[in-house]
Amino acid sequence: MKGKLKLKRFLDSSKEKSFLLLCHHNADPDSLGSAIAFARFLRAKGFERVKIGVAQSVSSYAKRLLTLSPVPIERNPAVEEDVVIIFDTSSLEQLEPIEVPKEKLVILIDHHVEKEKPIKADIAVVDSSRTSTAEIVWELFKYFRFADEESIKALLAGIVTDTANFRFANAKTFKAVSEILERFPLQMGEIFQLVAPVTDENTDNARRMAVLKACQRLELKKFRRYIIAISKVSAYESYACKVFLQLGADVAIVGSEKKGVRISARAKENLIKKGLHLGKIMEKVGPIIDGSGGGHAGAAGANGKANLDKAIKLIIKEIENFLREVD
Repeated sequence: MKGKLKLKRFLDSSKEKSFLLLCHHNADPDSLGSAIAFARFLRAKGFERVKIGVAQSVSSYAKRLLTLSPVPIERNPAVEEDVVIIFDTSSLEQLEPIEVPKEKLVILIDHHVEKEKPIKADIAVVDSSRTSTAEIVWELFKYFRFADEESIKALLAGIVTDTANFRFANAKTFKAVSEILERFPLQMGEIFQLVAPVTDENTDNARRMAVLKACQRLELKKFRRYIIAISKVSAYESYACKVFLQLGADVAIVGSEKKGVRISARAKENLIKKGLHLGKIMEKVGPIIDGSGGGHAGAAGANGKANLDKAIKLIIKEIENFLREVD
C-alpha cells in the first residue's frame, strides 16, 4: 500500500507535534470510526496532543462511537495543530466550514476514487480497491503492529456501514474482517448494535415527516424498464432515498435547498453490477452547485450553494445515458 512507509517514518519522528484528525460533514461510522481508531493508536504510541474534528455534525449511525474516543471531539474546529490527518474525504469542500491552512502538513487516508482535483496531501494513503477507509487503517495497524479492542470495534463499525451490511463487500473486505475476528473474537451483533441510529422521539417524528413529505412531492420517471424516483425535502435526504428503493424504485434522487443545496442518490445493486457509479456522477454535479460531490457506486451525495434543479436534471441525464448504453 503506497504511503505507509512514508507515514511510519514521519510518525516515528513527530511525537512532539500536535495532531488534528478530521472527518467529513455528517461524519459516518467509517470516517469517525477510522479517526477514533487512529487517535487511539497515536495516544498508545505516546502522542500527547491529539484531537478529532468533525465538519458540521455526526450522523445518527455514528453517535455511539463517540464513547470509544480517547481524545476530545470538536465540531467545526479552528485548525491550529501542526499536522492534519483527513479521513474518508475526497475533497476539501466536504470539510466545510473547516478551513485547512496551506502551511499545515496534511495526511490523507481514504478509499474513494481519486478526483480530477484531489486533496493536496504531503502523505497520501489511498486505495480505491477498498470498500471502506477502516480497512486501510486496519492495514496500517498491521504494519505498525498495533491494535486494541476498542479501536477494532470502531473499524468494524466503519466496514459494516460503508459496505451496507456487507452487500457491497469484496474479497479484501472479508479478508480484513476475518483477520480482525481471528485476533479479536468479537460478536458482530455488538458491532451492528454500535451503529444502530441514535434518535429521540422528536428526531424520529421529524424523520417520518420528512419521508412523508418526500412521498408527497415524489416525481417518477420511467426510462425503459427502470424507475427513477425524484423528490425534495428539507432534511433526511439519504433516508428518503432508502425508503424509495424499498418501495420499488431502481434509482432515487432526493434534494434539499435548506441552508444551501444537498443531494443524495441511491441505486439498486443490479444497476451497480452493470456499472452505474453514482459517486462519479455526483463529482460532475459539484461545479454546478458551487460545491462538491462524490461517494460510492450505489450511494453518493453532493453539497453546494445553488442550482438544485439544474443539478438534478444532470443526474437524471447521466443515469439515462448509462441505461441507454447497457440496456
